[in-house]
Amino acid sequence: MPRPIWSGSLSFGLVNVPVSLHSAVRDKSIRFSLLHEPDHSPIQTRRVCSEESEEVPFSEIVKGYELEDGSWVLLTDEELEAAAPRKSKTIDIERFVEEAEVDPVYYERSYLLTPREESATRAYRLLSETMGDARKVALGRVVLRARERLVVIRSQGDSLALSTMRFHDEVRSADEIVAEMQASKPSRKEVERAVAVIEELSVPFEPQQYHDEHRAHLQRVIESKQKGKRIVAEPEPPVEQPPTVAPDLMGALEESLAKIRGEGASSKKSASRSAKKGSGAQMQKSSGSGARKPAASRRS
Repeated sequence: MPRPIWSGSLSFGLVNVPVSLHSAVRDKSIRFSLLHEPDHSPIQTRRVCSEESEEVPFSEIVKGYELEDGSWVLLTDEELEAAAPRKSKTIDIERFVEEAEVDPVYYERSYLLTPREESATRAYRLLSETMGDARKVALGRVVLRARERLVVIRSQGDSLALSTMRFHDEVRSADEIVAEMQASKPSRKEVERAVAVIEELSVPFEPQQYHDEHRAHLQRVIESKQKGKRIVAEPEPPVEQPPTVAPDLMGALEESLAKIRGEGASSKKSASRSAKKGSGAQMQKSSGSGARKPAASRRS
C-alpha cells in the first residue's frame, strides 16, 4: 500500500476513528521532457526579471497581490503564515446529508480512508455500513497542504472514500449561462420518445469498458519510435460540418429510436447465428466421433 498523504482521526459525535488518507487515483498521463536536440540535455526553467531580463536569485523573490489599479500588495512568508488555517489532525463530521442531494460538480479529488489501527476497524466498519444502508454521506472539514478543505465522506462497499469539494462560490451556476435562452416547452409525445431513446441506450455502468484511447495510441507511437520505425501521421479527415438543430424534433426522435432498435435487433440476430453455428459445429464433432467408434469395433 502506498504511503498515506495524511494521518489523523475521523470524529463523529463521541466516536473517534484513527484513519489514514490515501489517494484513490493514479496519474497515468504520458509526460515529456523538453530537451536540447543536439545533446539531449534537459532544458532548465530560470527565474528571469521581465524588466531587466536578468536571472533573479530566490532570496529577492517576494509574493504580491495585484490590485485593480495595477499596484501591488507585498506579503512576506510570516504574514502569509498568519492567515494560514490552524493545522488539525481531525476530520470533524459536521452533518450527514442525502447522497443524491450532492451535485457531482462539487467533487474535486478522490481519496480512500483506511483504519490506522486494528482496534479502529470495528468503529470504521460501523460508520461505513450505517452510512451505506442510510444512503447518507458525511460533510466535514480538514486541513490539507496548508489549506482548509470541505470534504464529503461516503461509504464505498466495506470502506470509506473521501472527496475534497469546491465551495459554493467556486461553482458557476447553470442559470448564469442559460438565463438568456428562450425555449418552448417540449410536447408530451416528444418527452415520451426522448425517454424511449434514453431507455434503449441505457446500460449498467462498467468503468472497465472505457479506456484512454489517446494514451494507448501515444504509447504505441513511442514503442514504434524506440524500435526505429518511421512514424507517419494519418491524413487529416475531412472537416465535418457542425451539426444543425433538427427542424422536425419529433421526426428526429422517431428516426433515432428506429435506428437504435434496428441495430439492437441485428446484434441479437448475429449473436443467435453465432450460437447456432457453434452448436452445429459441436453436434458435427460429436456425431463424427460417434461414427468412428463402430469402425474401430469392426477393425477389432
